[in-house]
Amino acid sequence: MKNMVFVISTFFFLTSLGHAQTRGSPPTITFSYAQEKIRSGDIWRIYLSADDPDGDMTRIVSAIEQTGRGRYPADIIRLKKGMEGRFSGYIYLLTTSFRDFWGVTLTLTLTIEDRVGNSSGPIVFPLEFNSEPIKPLPPDTEKDLNRPIGAIGIELTRPPYGL
Repeated sequence: MKNMVFVISTFFFLTSLGHAQTRGSPPTITFSYAQEKIRSGDIWRIYLSADDPDGDMTRIVSAIEQTGRGRYPADIIRLKKGMEGRFSGYIYLLTTSFRDFWGVTLTLTLTIEDRVGNSSGPIVFPLEFNSEPIKPLPPDTEKDLNRPIGAIGIELTRPPYGL
């Protein structure tokens, strides 16, 4: 009797694992662009377009790593109603105007998640602070990309001296 209970329990457990792995389709990032060099104090825009066949995208997760400081806590931008199936626009990071940021590099990693936990593949954007001004988007990009989605709520801190 104990063996039969074990076999039945194992069957239901394995069956539930199979269902958990097929919980819809993950979001897909169809376009991404961010300038790789800007001046400290400028607003860094990250342009994105994404689709989800299930229409249940809920958030953009951002992680930033900074040379000399390490990783900041992750930030979440919740998608507005109407953006669950498809969206285009930009998210942005407010940067500080510390002169000490000259030559500092950041690495931003983004993923888009849906309601059931599926996630797009991560995309990575490098950023170096120098004297280059913000450049406009290339002319062949979608006009919908100039729509703000939300701010990355990570406040950059001054790097340690000597970097």
